[in-house]
Amino acid sequence: MAGTLGALVRDELPPFAYALFVLALAALLLAIPLLGELGILLREEEAAEWISAQPVRPAARWVARTAHLLLALWALALAVLLPAAALAPAATSVAGRLLLPLAGLGLATLLAAVLLLVQGLLGGRGEGLLVLLQTALVGGVFVGGVRGLGAVPALATLADPNQGGAEWLAVFPPAWFAAPLAPGAVPAAAWFLPVGLTLAALVLLLLAPAPAPLARGRREPLLARLLSPARALATRFWVRPGERAFFDLVYDALPREREFVLRTYPMVGIPLAFLAAGALGETEGPGAARADLLALLLFSAGIYLPVLLTQIPISASHTARWLHECAPVDERDVAGGAIKALAVRFLVPLYAVLAAIAVLLGSGGLALRLAPSGALTSLLVLRLLYPVCVSDRPLSVDPAAARTNPDWLGALAGVGLALALLAIVAHRFLAGPLATAGLLAALLALEAWLARRARAPEQAGGRASW
Repeated sequence: MAGTLGALVRDELPPFAYALFVLALAALLLAIPLLGELGILLREEEAAEWISAQPVRPAARWVARTAHLLLALWALALAVLLPAAALAPAATSVAGRLLLPLAGLGLATLLAAVLLLVQGLLGGRGEGLLVLLQTALVGGVFVGGVRGLGAVPALATLADPNQGGAEWLAVFPPAWFAAPLAPGAVPAAAWFLPVGLTLAALVLLLLAPAPAPLARGRREPLLARLLSPARALATRFWVRPGERAFFDLVYDALPREREFVLRTYPMVGIPLAFLAAGALGETEGPGAARADLLALLLFSAGIYLPVLLTQIPISASHTARWLHECAPVDERDVAGGAIKALAVRFLVPLYAVLAAIAVLLGSGGLALRLAPSGALTSLLVLRLLYPVCVSDRPLSVDPAAARTNPDWLGALAGVGLALALLAIVAHRFLAGPLATAGLLAALLALEAWLARRARAPEQAGGRASW
């Protein structure tokens, strides 16, 4: 990504603007893992009890963990900075090409110190806020990759951070570290702020106290409480008795798995970001283009289900999988309960958010007409992709040992095309109430047929497979 974007803009931007572009890109890409799996290096210690029994001082342990984090962080940063430095504009001096990666490493260190300090201070209280921030960052990366190049002509006018109309650079951290590459910059003065911030960040990482272990409360999250009526209806009328155990397990335990949350929830930012980008592109009324985009998003949420499904087997408590293996539960009930739990726990709130956004954008009628059909379509996709994407029983695999079945990539291409065609047909040709009711009835009949087919005996005589 860095090499492609650098090659596209190198002939359009002066050295300072190019450095600003590269450092902002690096900061955005690094913030995502810092809020996720890299941050775990300092927030938690998997082998804390074992290491505590070793003849090692706590200060040495903290320094080693900080060095581990910085090694991983700087390796990721250099993957962006080195290609960008090699592709710097022709006007960039040799010293500028060498200093750009150093400036990027300083910015990465500052970013790590700030984000990890915030996470340490918030502890478990800010978990939801951090997930929302990571969701916004993921969406920003994808939308920025699509629409960000349109801002290159405006960025090309920033030849110097001190020029008129660029006062906003004074509060933009990438501009602080890009300042030494500006024309006429005095080396000592230009590097004073970046070097000072980098040293302060290193001191902060080394001296900040380790966060206390998160206290796992018994109180249900807010979203679970809001979904309690939907859960009650599902368990009363939809979930079979044999499916109830794994329905409850997936519904209650999966959202509490930090690894699962960090790997799946931010992906929701992709459709929401594209929706926001499309909505901001029109200034007068809902518009046909906006309505088409809303219809496409209401039917294409199933494209992101493989990201969710491939992470279902992971669990920090995977050593308890013997409970799975000893339970007299049919494999078909395992899959059926998990699918229904995912539908209630994830598809229902996702479509509630999409429908609410459509209403806020002035397309309430469209949301009322297409949201139920889109939700049923995503349920069908969930049922079809589950056996393809899920490699093991839910919550039974070590996150570090999780593997993804590549077969779902081919299936997803066909599913994506089918969903796009269905969205166009439903929006353009099934606009009347009778046509909408007919589509809903057809989708419900197909769901019932697939459910019965999934319950069909796998062996002659209908013997259970467990």
